[in-house]
Amino acid sequence: MNLHRPTLSLALTLLLFACSRPEEKPTPDTAPNLLPGLSGSLTFHASFDNGPNADFGSGDLKLYSVGKSAKEVSEGTGAPPLQLDTARGNFKSALRFTKENSHVVLYKAEKNIAYSSQSFQGTFSFWMSTDPEEIPGQYCDPIQITDKDYSNAAIWVDITKNDSPPDLRMGFFGDQPVWDVKNRKGESEEFFWRLHKVSLPPLGKGKWTHVAITWEGVNDSKQGRARLYLNGELQGASGVIREPFTWDVTNTFIRLGTGNFIGLFDDISAFNKALSPEEIRFLYELKQGATELHKQ
Repeated sequence: MNLHRPTLSLALTLLLFACSRPEEKPTPDTAPNLLPGLSGSLTFHASFDNGPNADFGSGDLKLYSVGKSAKEVSEGTGAPPLQLDTARGNFKSALRFTKENSHVVLYKAEKNIAYSSQSFQGTFSFWMSTDPEEIPGQYCDPIQITDKDYSNAAIWVDITKNDSPPDLRMGFFGDQPVWDVKNRKGESEEFFWRLHKVSLPPLGKGKWTHVAITWEGVNDSKQGRARLYLNGELQGASGVIREPFTWDVTNTFIRLGTGNFIGLFDDISAFNKALSPEEIRFLYELKQGATELHKQ
């Protein structure tokens, strides 16, 4: 008898175990083929490692601040100026908002966000560190992209204290006069169809969270939808976006810190396509952030 020969049952067990092993998620080491696609679709990146202006983009790279009037926009981080924190960034430096100094700053979206009135898709990604308990208001939009307001052709992430502990929500809205015929904005059922809410989001003091929003099918299929990812994992999707999504790109801004945000921003990036779940995970796991997508 050959004692070293596995029995049929043992061989079958080993075969079933091998077949049932979970598929490994792609990482920067195991899926290098994802890098060219991400690099080629990158349209904007602000690392804050070399100052407040963006490192890479298809449009204006300068950071602007909003004055007492929403129409007063000036170059720079405002007065008093927001500071760069070189010690607590997720990668290197980060843009810091404090209780004593928190005001809206923005980048111009024209060409940095690949808007199309015919077929609009894309991805917006950023890292933030915030303790919702330190935010003074009931609502705060860390990120808001629009040329109008929060309910009209807008993409945003907010933190809301309607529940305890606070929630994180993604909002994606087409033209408000089309989806909100009664002009009720945030009080309408249709408003909430365009949200995705995450209870118990992975936020907290000293903790960094990666946030990514993807969207596709907007302005062409009447089956548009946005999806929210946190730390590389899909959280859920908005309702179907059937209405048109119209921007005057010359007046569209990527707004940071709407509503007295307190915390840190790092590694903001935008892409001209809806990244796949594998690409989102790859982006999340990059050791140097989106800098790796355009460095020489």
